Amino acid sequence: MVEGPGCKLKGEKMKGKIVGQRVIQVSGNAIENRPKRDLDKPTPFHALIGKKILDVKTLGKELFIFFCSGDCLRVHFLMAGFVRYNDKSEDPDESAKKKIPEKPRLQLQLDKDTVSLYQCSTEIREGEETQARWDKQITLDICWSEFDSHRASQEIMAERNADRLICDVILDQEILPGVGNIIKNEALFDAGINPLTKVKELTAGHVTRLVKMNRDFSMIFYDCRKTGKPLHKFYKIYRFSKCKQCEGKVTKCKPGEYERGTYFCAACQNNALEAGPSKNSLLGWASGTGTSSTWSCESCTFENKPGSLKCFACGTGKAKRKSSETTINQSSKKTNLGSSTKTAEVSPFQSKVFRPRSTNAPATNSSKENDNKDSDEVELCKSHKKPCALKTVSKDGVNKGRIFYSCSLSRGKSCDHFAWADLHHPRCKHNLISILREVYKQNQNNGRSFYVCPKAKKEQCDFFQWKDE
Repeated sequence: MVEGPGCKLKGEKMKGKIVGQRVIQVSGNAIENRPKRDLDKPTPFHALIGKKILDVKTLGKELFIFFCSGDCLRVHFLMAGFVRYNDKSEDPDESAKKKIPEKPRLQLQLDKDTVSLYQCSTEIREGEETQARWDKQITLDICWSEFDSHRASQEIMAERNADRLICDVILDQEILPGVGNIIKNEALFDAGINPLTKVKELTAGHVTRLVKMNRDFSMIFYDCRKTGKPLHKFYKIYRFSKCKQCEGKVTKCKPGEYERGTYFCAACQNNALEAGPSKNSLLGWASGTGTSSTWSCESCTFENKPGSLKCFACGTGKAKRKSSETTINQSSKKTNLGSSTKTAEVSPFQSKVFRPRSTNAPATNSSKENDNKDSDEVELCKSHKKPCALKTVSKDGVNKGRIFYSCSLSRGKSCDHFAWADLHHPRCKHNLISILREVYKQNQNNGRSFYVCPKAKKEQCDFFQWKDE
């Protein structure tokens, strides 16, 4: 899923490139993939021809293009959507495979540029209503420069959410637009909160801390996507089998309303306010007076690099922070963390309460190194002679679910190395190479890997074998 930070970057680039241009022609699957009897009729997208683009905005995972006619084109990038300008592959969310993608969902030919939207959903909406919704929700956008943490905390703790799981509430795009599954898992770990906890079981102190963790990891996510740094190096729980904090077993499940992959350590995420990462962590909590290598923003409390003159998250100048923020009293910190409603009401996002140890020390191991592997052998890519990344085929077809090795470098730098990583897997009763699955049910086998038939459920044979037996 393209999460909020990725969508925000797409919107920023699009705004700088196409605002002021007019639509000359429209094409793509959204127009051509219609019943034959409708091919001669105009679509809602044809109404954009001749119209000038006034603005581009994002809200969470949604992108809006506003036109002078009062229309608005709404784009959602789904699981792996991306944008091309003049058919150039520049979007970090585009696959590293150097293959020409299928026809775009929608293509806008403009005065100067051609915008192609791939693997996404598109629809025309009424501009005024969309603008009103944007105005109402934007301060809840996890990537917005003027993100309102106090309002976000209140939305989470609203009575209507009392019986919902916290892992569902923070994925709700009406509550925290832009938060996706990766951010959810990492923020819950950083806050020390069990994702299966109901909102009514949390204090205001818990929720305040969780909101801050969502905000901070979203900024890390944004920075990685913008600079090309590998985000997986900053993972501490997502898709791991062993906790990087206590080295205990990670529980894997798909709970709640959305049934998204959820990963947590029951020992570290015990809802104790002093819980959370303390080693090998970008957002580790200091137990002492904090570090002098970073400074905390007065407005949003994001921990910035020592050389930064303004906050990376919200733009507040470094000189505006209070001098009292440079020291933290240990006893008062414990008191603030232990309180609930009073802490949130007086100062819902105080850096005195939440002080990360470091903001520029990535976790030592990537999630790809912690994924279940079939052997300890290291596959090196043929061009760079560096350890490969282990990936899984997600595209529908005969190879869906199979694992393979590819170059681990970022798109644009990677070579075309490819090798199947499952040739030693046992074969099923169809004489096909089996695929590896994991147990997500919460029982004694949670997290165990097993081999099954690679065919679709209706066609599967009854082959089954535990990986560790």
